[in-house]
Amino acid sequence: MASEDTGSSVFMAICSYGSEAVIISISKDTILDQIFKEIVERWRHLSSTMIEVKFYIPNKSKMLVTLMSDKDVRNMHEKHVNLNAKVIEMVVTHSPTLIEGAAVVIESGSSHCAEISSRGKNISKGSSSSFGQVVEETRAAIEEEASQKNSLDDWKNSIEGVGQEFMNVETLRDTIRNYCIANCRDFVFVKNDRDRVTVECVYEGCEWRIHASRLGNGEKFAIKKMHCNHTCGGGLQVRSHPKASKRWVSKIVKDRLQDMPLYKPSDIVKDIRRQNGVELPYHQAWRGKEMAMMDLYGNSRLSYERIRWYCDAIRQTNPGSIAEYETIDGRFRRLFICFHASLMGFIKGCHPLIFMDGTFIKHKDGGVLLGATSKDGNDDMFPIAYGVVDTECDENWE
Repeated sequence: MASEDTGSSVFMAICSYGSEAVIISISKDTILDQIFKEIVERWRHLSSTMIEVKFYIPNKSKMLVTLMSDKDVRNMHEKHVNLNAKVIEMVVTHSPTLIEGAAVVIESGSSHCAEISSRGKNISKGSSSSFGQVVEETRAAIEEEASQKNSLDDWKNSIEGVGQEFMNVETLRDTIRNYCIANCRDFVFVKNDRDRVTVECVYEGCEWRIHASRLGNGEKFAIKKMHCNHTCGGGLQVRSHPKASKRWVSKIVKDRLQDMPLYKPSDIVKDIRRQNGVELPYHQAWRGKEMAMMDLYGNSRLSYERIRWYCDAIRQTNPGSIAEYETIDGRFRRLFICFHASLMGFIKGCHPLIFMDGTFIKHKDGGVLLGATSKDGNDDMFPIAYGVVDTECDENWE
């Protein structure tokens, strides 16, 4: 909401990125760097040199204008004041092409390059701190992009020949799979056990073949025989690959999911297409993500079996705490937990107010999370108790 005085108008800008958003205060003195700083602090996986910020013109919901300088920010502010708008709607996009201008400066290394284009704004080389920061951020972005491009090249050359050793049989299988995916070839396992692995080209009569076996009594494997040339003609003629299984997808995305738990299957499809050259159907990306989440955090369905142990552990380690759960025909119904420390903290250090609210659990098993909170002496939220129930109703609140 903007104040009536045009000179001191301050707008609340709703800045969205994907399915998330952050609220930023915009005044006539706000500069573009301040906006970028708040965005990068909110979404730490973004780089300030690789994003664009756009705003919707009031009363023209489909018209977007890109912010490229401090002047654009002032014009945006003035336009919203003149049109009596209440909020500013902004959109953040992640655009790797924005580093191209800076890449020229970094690669040339010329002392005569006086300026670098970053976020569409010229930054003078005389401003050493801003210039240096942009160069470092851009260098990191370029190196990351290069590493992504080199990953496919590494796969193409991952099989070296006879004598090559692998840490274990799983590493051997993964390397062969990635090698064939990168080279658009398919294969079949002739032998595949804990002591020997033999693969051949999927086309009958082709001479391509790899045979590896265990080294002694250890876990290491080594290639013993290999015919590296295909005699079957061309490889796969489609961008999809039969060996790009859900297990393969899970291994690709597992590390990213630790940093980005909200990593969408649609984004997985795009990233694997761009970085690995494989076209995945949506359902395959979804299954791969589910398998990776299970490897990282365990089976959510099996975790219900540990609720009884969890409640007993709470009562034993936190005397005076309340931990109760109910089931119907062996299926989970509801859970209530109130730690003794939280209860005493409410009685002795909080205002005599209790706030109750609930929210849906966004998971395939569903459910509702109910919570009771209060306000402590600093007027901060103080949790008292919480519950997990099948549905929000009077019975569960009681």
